[in-house]
Amino acid sequence: MGPNDVFTKEDFVKFLNTLRHDLTYNADSWENQTLEDFLEAMEAWLTDSESVTNTPSWNIFATSLLAGKAYE
Repeated sequence: MGPNDVFTKEDFVKFLNTLRHDLTYNADSWENQTLEDFLEAMEAWLTDSESVTNTPSWNIFATSLLAGKAYE
């Protein structure tokens, strides 16, 4: 499940589960493995992204979490 599949709260919960399992089983593929680095990457992605509006959506929440995985 990717962020483009997230439209509802239930979808978001499934996405979180997928993301958590990815970290558990594929931590080597994560650029930002510490909470500090992860949050910094989310912040940077949200700051840099021109596609994010001031109207939050489940999809944007999911995309920003995915950005925390690897955005630099």
